[in-house]
Formats: sequence, structure tokens, C-alpha cells
Amino acid sequence: MDPSKEFDKLLAEMKHVERSEEAKRNTWLALKAKVETKRKRPIIPAFISLAIIAIASFLIFTYINSSETEQSSQAIDNEKIIRAVLEREYNGPDMELARLQDEWWDLQSVTETKNQEEYDQLLQSKKYTDLMDYYSTTHGEYFTENMLKNAIASNLIFKYNYSLIENSIEVHLENVKVVQEKEHPNIYRPIIEVSLTNNEGQKVFHTLKEEFIFSTSEPGKIGSYNGVRDGGGIELQEKIENFPAYVEDYQNVRTPLIDISFDTLCFNTRKNVQGEKVEFESGCTSDKSKINNIMENFDDLPIKAATEQESTERSVVLPQIDNYQIYLTNAADKGNTLYTITIFDDGVLMFATGADFGNLGDITIESHVEMYEKVRRMLEEFAENE
Repeated sequence: MDPSKEFDKLLAEMKHVERSEEAKRNTWLALKAKVETKRKRPIIPAFISLAIIAIASFLIFTYINSSETEQSSQAIDNEKIIRAVLEREYNGPDMELARLQDEWWDLQSVTETKNQEEYDQLLQSKKYTDLMDYYSTTHGEYFTENMLKNAIASNLIFKYNYSLIENSIEVHLENVKVVQEKEHPNIYRPIIEVSLTNNEGQKVFHTLKEEFIFSTSEPGKIGSYNGVRDGGGIELQEKIENFPAYVEDYQNVRTPLIDISFDTLCFNTRKNVQGEKVEFESGCTSDKSKINNIMENFDDLPIKAATEQESTERSVVLPQIDNYQIYLTNAADKGNTLYTITIFDDGVLMFATGADFGNLGDITIESHVEMYEKVRRMLEEFAENE
């Protein structure tokens, strides 16, 4: 079975409507007949009418395409803004920020404030205004004014800085995939891969997700930012603070960088039954909830780059044991397989971009048999037996 076979899907909105050649021909014949019945009328008014129609059509076409271009341009600009924020957040620590914070904290520790009025006066000090100016310089062009204030107050930006310095850890942004919500185009949920490195050069990888919501009243400004909750931020903090424990077992180990916004999922499976008899199953689904339920199982699995030996061993065993190949694509590229996950019945998973059947790329560092059984049951819900 072709892993990227075509399947039907109704679109929520029709952006382009194309007329068939037959419809165009019928329209032309009708117009031609109408003109022929009025040949005695002056030709100039008819020409002017057609010219007006042509100009109006051109203007409408230009307006529509201009609108689409503006929307596309805005999405690109938003993605640049997100990447700029992530570059700030996940390349550090920022020692200048630490210096300004230390100076402000030191000033507070030696300055007694008996009431709110005295504390408000302290907020007018150069130490405090320098610190606030630094936040404004680094993030002011990306956030709305209100969002920037909230981000500072709730420590949403530079949130790992203190822990990085205290534990002598550097963070580096390795990869980022910005995912725009289709139903809510002002919402972006990037998938972020970072590395942590200690002063001995040991490295640990981590993948997390964040959410950016752009303001509708201030285009090009982030109006809401979730950089901690339910996205792997707490786990990253844990790795920073307990780096030695993680580097012992998880050096050069990371989690899959998978975009769960794929809107189509297909699979093939082969099962060895009673000796040499083999059964095949396959199926596809466009059900968003089913896709997300399946993909969520792979979010936090520790993986590493497969060695040549591991790839060879899995290639040899592929036709001999039960396995599932899960193919991910979307409406824009449904002629191509964008990502493949191969699940073996011993609980080992292999991840690969494109249609490499999971034999190349990344491999889980341990078996996940329970997850294999869980995913197998979910896939069989929409299987079409061959």
C-alpha cells in the first residue's frame, strides 16, 4: 500500500473556486449570442461596458490576492518574532540581566522601606529603572505593553536564567518548529529542542512546547505567552537543577521533535500468524482527536540517533516480526510522507523524516511494550483489512 495514498477531506473554507471549461464555454456562447442579437447598437458603449467589467474583475482579483499576501506576510513576521523571543530565552545564561538583578536586589537589602510610599520611591531608583529598561530593550518590540508587564511580574521571560548560573549550565536553542493553528491563525505553538551543557562539556537534550497568542488589536505584538504550563518547562527546570543525574543516563538523549499539527495519519502493519502466514492491515484517519491521542504517546519518549548497527539490525528484522509504520502528512503535502514512526512489537520505536520506514534516524533508548499495545489498539479502530 502506498503510505501516502489519497483520501477525501471536506475543507472548512473554500478560498478558491475554479470554473470548469464547460462552464466557461457556455458563458462565452451566451455572451456571444447576446452580442449578435444587438449588432445594430453602437459598438462603443458595449466595449466600454466590457472594459468596466474587466477593470472591476481585475481590481477584485488584485484585492483578494493582496489580502492573501498580507496574511501570509503577517504569518512570516509572527514566526520571526517567535524565533527572536526563543533565541533570547534559550541561549544563555544572560549575564547582563543577572548583573542588573543583583544590583537591584542588593539595593533593596540595604534600603529599609517602612510603607508603600517609600517602596514606590525606591522604584524610581536608577538600579530599578536600568533593570526595567533592559527588559524593555530585549522584549519590548515583541510584546504588548501589558503582556511585557505580566511576563516580568510572573518571571515568564529569562525564567531559567538564575538556575543556569547557579548550576553552571549553558542552554542552547538547537531547533524550533513553529506551528500555526489553522482554526485560530493568531495562535502559534512552537516545538522547541534545546541542549544543556555543563562546564565539562557534557550535554543533555530536551524538547518542550510553548504557546504564543498574537494580539488582534496590536498586530505583530504578542498578547499572551505560555512558556511553562504543560509544555515541558517544569521538566527542563528539573534537568537544569539536577544535571548530573540526567547526564549519567541521558547524555545525547532527547525527545522526538514531532509536529502534532499533522492533519492526516495513515499506517501499514504486517503480522506473522501461524508459521509463515502473514496478515496485513492499513488505514487512514483525518480525525484530529484520534491523531492527537496517538501522537501524544510519543511526546516524551527518550530517543537518540540510531547507530549504523542499530539501523541494520532493525532493517533485517523488519519483515520478520510484527511492526507498524505510522505515516504523517497534511492537506498541503498529502502526496508526500512527511514523517514516519516504526513501532516494533518488542517496544522499540524508530523515527524518521520522510518515508524511510523508521529504519534511519532516531531510536528509543529502551523498550515501550505497553505503549506499543496501546497505540496498536488505537490504530485498529480505523484499520481497513487488505
